[in-house]
Amino acid sequence: MSTENFILDLIDRQLRCIWEGDAETYRATTAEDVSFYEWYISPQRIDGLDFHLREIRVHASALADSDDNRIEHEILQPRVQIYDNTAIATYTLFVRTVSGGRVIHKSHHETRVFHNFGTADEPHWLLVHCHKSPIVTPNSMAVVR
Repeated sequence: MSTENFILDLIDRQLRCIWEGDAETYRATTAEDVSFYEWYISPQRIDGLDFHLREIRVHASALADSDDNRIEHEILQPRVQIYDNTAIATYTLFVRTVSGGRVIHKSHHETRVFHNFGTADEPHWLLVHCHKSPIVTPNSMAVVR
């Protein structure tokens, strides 16, 4: 598997573990000192893995309340750039939420930066930064600060 495809697979695994409440997989694929800009959560940078582990547990709890809840995602227009031990992935994240017999669609742009803490022979890629940017539409204006 190429490094580019490995990174895209890693992103898919990270997103699925968020929706499924799998904090251990997220911990195993994310650096302790990860930084995030998540415009819909906070206008400030969010530092460290602990915040996201708590969020994943909240997701799991919320989704467990009903057999009707489901989150799916698609990664649109992905691009992965590799520079030695750093990989930069950019894409549009499309999220489909099924809850209470309704389907809600949301999307935003993401940039994820990964670093290989291993070697070329035994790579160990971890997420070190993520930046999420809104796609401003009439429906998203209510949450854009």
